[in-house]
Amino acid sequence: MVTLGLVGGLAGNFKDGSVEQMAANVAVLPLSILVSVISWMLISAKFYNTPIGLKDTFGLNRGRVKTCLAFGLGGGVVIIPVAMFLMLLTSFVVNALADEAPEGQKLVTVIAEQAQAEGGLEFLIFFAFMAVVVAPIGEEILFRGILYPSIKQNGYPKVAIFGTAVLFGLFHVNLLTFASLTFVGLALIFIYEKTDNLLAPILAHAFFNAVNVSLILMASKGIPDTGMIQ
Repeated sequence: MVTLGLVGGLAGNFKDGSVEQMAANVAVLPLSILVSVISWMLISAKFYNTPIGLKDTFGLNRGRVKTCLAFGLGGGVVIIPVAMFLMLLTSFVVNALADEAPEGQKLVTVIAEQAQAEGGLEFLIFFAFMAVVVAPIGEEILFRGILYPSIKQNGYPKVAIFGTAVLFGLFHVNLLTFASLTFVGLALIFIYEKTDNLLAPILAHAFFNAVNVSLILMASKGIPDTGMIQ
């Protein structure tokens, strides 16, 4: 919460809609999750005499790295075309029903603008790092590492699966990507269940975001908001 307050307060000091404010907003949740988890582990070890490691907590077993790579990268390859099809289908339906086209993700638009702007390289590097490294780790710890197993262990496996997948879709606050990202949430749960290791969905999530960042940069001159950054 301290990290959330500090970074959130920093974001408030920037002009609304500015690249700096967007950068601070992007950093808020993933960094807060990571700091909270690390703090929890340190406090447990120090005051409760129950040292908790990432390996034990999230199944980060080194002996399963090859399996995680196979499911993570292979899953990412399968997820991407299905998610993009669902986004295009959603876009078609919404455009057919709505009087005007809905806005794309603001972050996607900012990345596309910075790709064309002079001196925007440092922001692109930051966004790429947050999207491909920090966001997958932070979001997988929250959704697949904490929420999903907690609800499942309390006797609600279906709520755990579909509830956390829907929350994952809603978390990104965009109508056009809701269905596709809900599917991604379901796929990441499947990968996590198959491997019993959080590393696998982290890799799939990172691969998915990396491909989307690349597509946004390549399409920035003509189609700035067709990607799905998680």
